[in-house]
Amino acid sequence: MKCMSVLLLILSVIAFAVPENGYEPRSTQLFPSVLVRYSTPIKVSGVFGVVFMKLHSSNCYSGFFTQIEPGIAGGKLNAGYRFGKHQFLPIYNIGLAVSVMQTWGNPLADVDSDQTYVGLELVGAFSMVGLNGGVFKHIAGDDEDSDWIYSLGIGIGI
Repeated sequence: MKCMSVLLLILSVIAFAVPENGYEPRSTQLFPSVLVRYSTPIKVSGVFGVVFMKLHSSNCYSGFFTQIEPGIAGGKLNAGYRFGKHQFLPIYNIGLAVSVMQTWGNPLADVDSDQTYVGLELVGAFSMVGLNGGVFKHIAGDDEDSDWIYSLGIGIGI
């Protein structure tokens, strides 16, 4: 009998915890961002970040994001704003980021090592496939030939 009382108590708590039909959350959530990317000029890199998601109706979200991207031939710091749609995981997103990139090792194309660039990147993803593309201005280092460079990349992750 005591077991039945506990079971009824648990079921009643669960019944009240389920949101009613039409419930739309209006809050901000932190969502991790982790992926492996291949991009120019930094080759293979790991991307680690967080999205400050403001939830809207119809499972849409928008918010600021920050990322750190260490790679084989360089690294980037990204900060930007994006919007998208999600269920349990993001379905798609698109955004714009300001990025600072430092090269090292043996970068792709005609880009030299030990150079610093700042630029804008368009970032997006569909399911678990991420795309990025941007333009960067040379701000430090001794490579005078690469005043402007372009970057394209593709990655897999969340």
